[in-house]
Amino acid sequence: MMEKRREFFKKTLTGVFGLGFSNTLYSMAADKNTDNIGIITNTVGNEMKADYKSTLRELAQIGYKCIEGGVPEGIAPNEYNNLLKGLGLRAVATGSSMGNLKKELDNYLKIAEALGAEYLVCYYPWLSSATDLQLPEIMDTVENINEMGKKVKDAGFRFAWHNHDKEFVEVDGKLVFDTLMEHTDPEYTTVELDWYWVVKGGYNPEDLFKKYPSRFEIGHVKDMNNNRDGGICCVGQGIIDFKPIFEAAKIGGVKYYIVENERAVKGIDCARVSYKTIRRHLDK
Repeated sequence: MMEKRREFFKKTLTGVFGLGFSNTLYSMAADKNTDNIGIITNTVGNEMKADYKSTLRELAQIGYKCIEGGVPEGIAPNEYNNLLKGLGLRAVATGSSMGNLKKELDNYLKIAEALGAEYLVCYYPWLSSATDLQLPEIMDTVENINEMGKKVKDAGFRFAWHNHDKEFVEVDGKLVFDTLMEHTDPEYTTVELDWYWVVKGGYNPEDLFKKYPSRFEIGHVKDMNNNRDGGICCVGQGIIDFKPIFEAAKIGGVKYYIVENERAVKGIDCARVSYKTIRRHLDK
């Protein structure tokens, strides 16, 4: 399956880049600074439910090249992949929670295969609410991440786990995030670091990049509003200082910058302003 998977992915990328560079209708730029800007489709969830084809077309017109997320209802994964390629887009990641992955890993791998995705992401690594973490549960989660990562690698994909602010508390005098990073094997897993949730937890993404270089291949980029709750908002419309984060991103090993705002009401508007903000930082 490994060799088959690699050959499939190679052919998929060849087709995507061929379309991306030849079809100017859906390409704002063809330089390296835009090829790694993506969006997870829950950001435009309302629009995707109403008309996913038109929504994807708009995302391509904005300049996005990468798509993360699941498959819309009513279309097969391989057909969805063909739709993306036709728009100059490519699926880089899909996934689910640890609980779902443990129960249905083969199914999620088949979806990733059909999409030509590079990453299978665990969006929630805990099997509980993680509201009162103790060391045994933390180490069980480490084991789950390493075991899942090895299985995913053996299937020809790269495994990533996604943080929230739950990992930025101390247990037995040590930050949970640090325990996870120190005991998970980078050969089998990377981190899809959610920058908003790091800041929400009281820490800075750029410091993590420097402390754990090359460990963060995907960045979930979202902003924080200035309200009392420090809620999620569109990139560039909040209070997070992105300049030092982008400057340190290469140290962290970031390959993809994925916009996320799962609470966006007007997702396309959010996608547009977020893309412009990321593009501005990458062009510096």
